[in-house]
Amino acid sequence: MKALTFKLLIGLFISALIYSCANIGYPEGGPKDEESPVVKLTNPPNFSTKFKGGKVNIYFNEFVQLKDITEKFIVSPPLDKKPSVNLRGESIYVDMGDSLKPNTTYTLDFADGIADNNEGNPLGNFKYVFSTGDALDSLNIQGHALDAFSSLPLEKVQVFAYSNHQDSVPLTIVPDYVALTDSAGHFSLSNLKAGTYKLFALIDGNRDYKYNGPGEIIGFFDTLLTPTAELFQKMDSISPDSSALRTYTAFSPADIHINLFEEANPLLYLTDFKRPRREKLEFNFSYKRNDDLKIKFLEVESNNKSFLEESNVTKDSLSYWIADSNIYKLDTLTAVLNYFKTDTTNQLVNYTDTLKLNFKNPKKAKQTKKQARNSKPKKPIYNFKSNIKSTQELNKIIKFEFNEPLAHYMLDSIHLVKIVDTLEVAVPFTFEKDTALLRSYHLNMKLESETQYKLDIDSATFENIYGIKSNVFSQKFKTKEREYYGKILLTVNHVEGPVIIQLIENNKSENLIQSIKINSDQIVTFDYLEPKTYIIKVIEDWNGNGKWDTGNYKLKRQPETVHYFRKEIKVRSNWDVEENIVLSPKH
Repeated sequence: MKALTFKLLIGLFISALIYSCANIGYPEGGPKDEESPVVKLTNPPNFSTKFKGGKVNIYFNEFVQLKDITEKFIVSPPLDKKPSVNLRGESIYVDMGDSLKPNTTYTLDFADGIADNNEGNPLGNFKYVFSTGDALDSLNIQGHALDAFSSLPLEKVQVFAYSNHQDSVPLTIVPDYVALTDSAGHFSLSNLKAGTYKLFALIDGNRDYKYNGPGEIIGFFDTLLTPTAELFQKMDSISPDSSALRTYTAFSPADIHINLFEEANPLLYLTDFKRPRREKLEFNFSYKRNDDLKIKFLEVESNNKSFLEESNVTKDSLSYWIADSNIYKLDTLTAVLNYFKTDTTNQLVNYTDTLKLNFKNPKKAKQTKKQARNSKPKKPIYNFKSNIKSTQELNKIIKFEFNEPLAHYMLDSIHLVKIVDTLEVAVPFTFEKDTALLRSYHLNMKLESETQYKLDIDSATFENIYGIKSNVFSQKFKTKEREYYGKILLTVNHVEGPVIIQLIENNKSENLIQSIKINSDQIVTFDYLEPKTYIIKVIEDWNGNGKWDTGNYKLKRQPETVHYFRKEIKVRSNWDVEENIVLSPKH
């Protein structure tokens, strides 16, 4: 028995040994590489003077990779020909050609475009600096580039410094120095010569180091800047029991803010025209218009009632609804437009344009004889939509938008009631056309809290300009209790001109909730607010037109200043929140 037990144990041991040998597997990896590559050597050495040759080798302690280097790599001052940047084993080779200027300090800024080859750990903001002269220039201008409307930092913005102070420099010449902003919008124009500089920031669409007008985003600093460096001493602790007096250099200016904006397109011209359906013509312009577009059809008789004009607020998009069947039944219309257009000298001139507008009915899908017998022509319906929700906010106007212009409606065929217990009680209302929009109407009424409503609209209540009538419509909705809403009482101080106070929902989309224009110190009330978190945005409305206006470089006009008060304002139901803001004085 003992011998048998011993043999079994030996067998189990051998089986386990064979199994473990057959399942060797892969060795577990070591700790994740989180260290950035290290520069071991540069040839010529970094911060060299009397630099010659136009070539640089940078050696690392490991294999590296280049990440988005074409976007991140900047040479300042810019070169006539873009340098080449290539990997060579554990090194990077830069060839700048033969376009280096004498007695000039150059900065090769790689930003975070160099990383290790395994985990992609970035080297950091690495710069290689050299001078073709006897000394290195060392002055510096630092700051931030921000979006003028949102105040958010902008990444990959090129910041230009010019020693030439003429107004035309960003349009015509390459800058003396250039820097690129990081993810925080920060820039550093480094190794500058002593002098006075004009500063610009640009999202350079075609990377030609020049501002090409609307379509590119620009920012400019209003005053000339003279960078300085000042030595100062500071006592620093070097151990718990000792300290040392150290010398530092303070560079100025160190926190310049440049607000970037896109200019409104000042060139006015017709960009597009089409006839999407028989009864409708559409014309789109490059910019908002202040003139009245005049239209006349050739070879047909028309008058002021032959068509209805519809435009957006800025009148850069116009539609014409043709009401006369004698006109819209024609497959081809020749329209003569008269409007203002920008000519070659950038002046607005009266212009006449003759356009062909064609329309052909789409081909119908082929049907079998049986399908043709069973198919019934669909009765055309005059469609509309409303903004009514199952739960309607107390402060929201009920709106209707029709798909075609409205010709007639029967007010007594619109029935609005509130339901009290089981009874339906008629609610007084008015039905009015929107003064700005052709196909929009408002149903005006005073909504009561915690109330059930029902809106019934009989069929054929609405009739469009083509004699087509609407279908029956019915919808129930209710309102919340008044106590559900909260209120903000905002005291605004130091108002020195017209400003727009905006209440913004505190989320990524920053939805605009309410907007109020004021001209003096006062308490601004935001009511009927849902229990959420909000922030305040203030626009200095310099021209008093009730909206934010962009800038214009040629006119030396900055975009209207925007202030964010990012303190969270938490609104609770049935609660008044009192807050104060103080606007910065104008300089």
